[in-house]
Amino acid sequence: MFIKRAKSRPSLRAREQDDQSDMVVSKDHATTSNLEGEEETSGGVMERKKVKGKERRKEHLKSGGPRLSFGNDGEDGSSGFKPRKSLLSQQVKLAPLLSAENEVKESVVTYSSDYLEMLKASTPSRGPKPATVEIENGEDNAEDEDSTGLSRLAREKYSSKIVEDSTAGIPDAAAIASAKMKRQAAVGSQQRGLGDIGEDYISLGGTQMAVYDGDKGLHPESRLMREEDEGEEGDEGLADYTEENEKIYLGKNANKVAARRHKGEMNELIAEREAEDEDDEETREWEEAQARRAGRWEEQVPEKKVQKGYQPAPIPRIRPMPTISAAQARVAKALSQLQAQKAQDEANLEVVVKELATFESQERELRSEVERLEGKREWVEEFRGWVEMLGNFLEDKVPKLEEIEKDALHHYRERSRIISQRRELDDQDDLALCFGISRPTEVTQVDELGRERDMLAEAGPSSIIRRARRDERQLRKSRRKERSSRQVKPSVEEEEGFSTDSTLAEGDMEDYRTALVDLDKRVRGLLDDVKAEDFKDPNLGLAVRFADWRKRYEEEYVNAFGGLGLVHAWEFWARGEMVGWEPFRSSEPIHSFHWFTSIYKYNRPSSITQLEDEIEDEIPLGPEGDLIPELISKVVVPLLVNMLENGAYDPYSSKQTRRAGDLLDMIGELIGKENKKFQSLLKALLETYHTHLLSLSHLISSSSQHDSIPPPTFSPESRLSMERFLRRRLKFLRNILQWRHVVPSEIRELCARLVGEVLRPILSRNWDGGGREMALKVLQISAGILPSDLQSFLLTGPLVK
Repeated sequence: MFIKRAKSRPSLRAREQDDQSDMVVSKDHATTSNLEGEEETSGGVMERKKVKGKERRKEHLKSGGPRLSFGNDGEDGSSGFKPRKSLLSQQVKLAPLLSAENEVKESVVTYSSDYLEMLKASTPSRGPKPATVEIENGEDNAEDEDSTGLSRLAREKYSSKIVEDSTAGIPDAAAIASAKMKRQAAVGSQQRGLGDIGEDYISLGGTQMAVYDGDKGLHPESRLMREEDEGEEGDEGLADYTEENEKIYLGKNANKVAARRHKGEMNELIAEREAEDEDDEETREWEEAQARRAGRWEEQVPEKKVQKGYQPAPIPRIRPMPTISAAQARVAKALSQLQAQKAQDEANLEVVVKELATFESQERELRSEVERLEGKREWVEEFRGWVEMLGNFLEDKVPKLEEIEKDALHHYRERSRIISQRRELDDQDDLALCFGISRPTEVTQVDELGRERDMLAEAGPSSIIRRARRDERQLRKSRRKERSSRQVKPSVEEEEGFSTDSTLAEGDMEDYRTALVDLDKRVRGLLDDVKAEDFKDPNLGLAVRFADWRKRYEEEYVNAFGGLGLVHAWEFWARGEMVGWEPFRSSEPIHSFHWFTSIYKYNRPSSITQLEDEIEDEIPLGPEGDLIPELISKVVVPLLVNMLENGAYDPYSSKQTRRAGDLLDMIGELIGKENKKFQSLLKALLETYHTHLLSLSHLISSSSQHDSIPPPTFSPESRLSMERFLRRRLKFLRNILQWRHVVPSEIRELCARLVGEVLRPILSRNWDGGGREMALKVLQISAGILPSDLQSFLLTGPLVK
């Protein structure tokens, strides 16, 4: 900010002005100042200061400059001390006394011709003529007083004030008496109801009670102005020097306009300051010129040089003649100093050369580092663009792949439903002959063709429908015998019941194969519209890009978990490759997939240079570690869980159970048996056994009700049907015991439920008709895993009451 002087130096130039023109100018100036005051309140701090500075310069030009008085050094002792009177006392002496008649007339505003003539006579036509400095006979007349007691300088300087206050003064006795009479007349008229006293009336007596009015202020009875009422309160008094009156501009354009206005104000202030400096210089030159005219200028008189007397030159001291040894010593000393300085300079030169070489090497390193960083930046930008393209590709293809996976799970679920329903009907047919069957809830039922079916007759043990199913079962067995004619023929006992029969009928099997082929075509069709080879085959794009990243910037690759990013991106191709994969029915292991081999090679970058006869386990892994467990936990395990939940695994099949065990052992070794993903997979597998056991328990409980249809009293097929049913349960028990080393506690519970809820009721009812022999087989298979009460039952049979 620029500190602007409050008031410029006064000028000595003045001119005479007419009184009437002064009055007009003063009125115009008052109006202009009012308007400018209104504008100042609306502007900023810089704008108000600029306007005030202009007003002060205008007032300075209108008013006369300060007058200069020049005295004589010789007159200091001629005149005595004379005290000056204050302006207030001079104004009091100057004011004439007012007559009583004028006071009486002032109460009534009238403008008669005599009154106007009196006003014209008392109003001067011209202002007082400025006096000049008079110096006569060595005496100063500046202190002369007139009849009013005012000095000449006071009359010249305050002439306008004296004229304005000429009507003021101390009232005489007549004026005081007239004022009292006027007051009494006003009070009397108010009491008679003829008029109002007025707001400026102050009672002189104590009879009137003062009533406080909050709207009139704290002291409404006093007409004195308080000190704090003279100026503004709080920040209002300092508003010109603060940002109290600043406007807050909202919007970008308004702020730009305000900034331009502020810059312009600053330029104007700088220009005004420079103009004031020029005015001050002109004023100083003019004052010096006036002082020279008044004879007060003292020319610089050159000092006179006093001539000194002759002083002879001092005689030098006697010095000894220099010797050769001293000169040699000085030369030797100087030579040693020069040699030391030379050695120091040479050492400094060597240091400088070394530093220069160091700087050059650092410069080369910095240049190479800059080039490396620039190359890294270009590579990162290119890699980022490729990753964004890969993300867009996966966002488009992954939802379509998920739809294909849902269809594959639907095929597994439908196949499991057909096989489970057929096995349940076989169990009902066997129980109808040896244990009984539950009574149907509806006596009649209308089929799809609108025919009424007698459900009670069909539910009988020897109904036509049950005999037809038994004949169809025998036909399937004969077909299996023909297919396995080259193998060793099993015994009748093992064949009856131990056959899983988990295959579909010929028509259903053909439809299932067609559905799998259609799924494979849909998976291949996902990449038909892809033209880039690096998106079709991850080995050409994904593996190459991430391997290049690992080779160039290994530290950043490890810190950014580049290996996990590779696994996350490779999930799409791995899931697409495993669509239609049946790990529990086919002999295709996990490591036979293309993605497994590719990840294995990527994980071991040095495997390309290894010899064929070297052991693969000795090949070191890359810096990211083994990525195969990560891909298995993210892709394979969720896929297996969904398969188990949708019936892809048959718990009655020994082959599927062995493959499931091998698969779980491999996954447990790769990801760890304590891993949450492995525990979820094991839980889904055990849930399959719980579901089948629950359906068997419900079948036995419903068949043992009091209103169930009893088996025939004598039937040659009763014993065979009982053995067939129990052999299927024994196979189910053996498959459960395959998981005893994994979860022993849950397997023990499953075996106890199977024997106690399913096998015990049938063995108890058919104990003498082949139940004893089957109980011993159950005890032999369980191998001590059953509770003691069930073991005693299998040994002794049911208790006879």
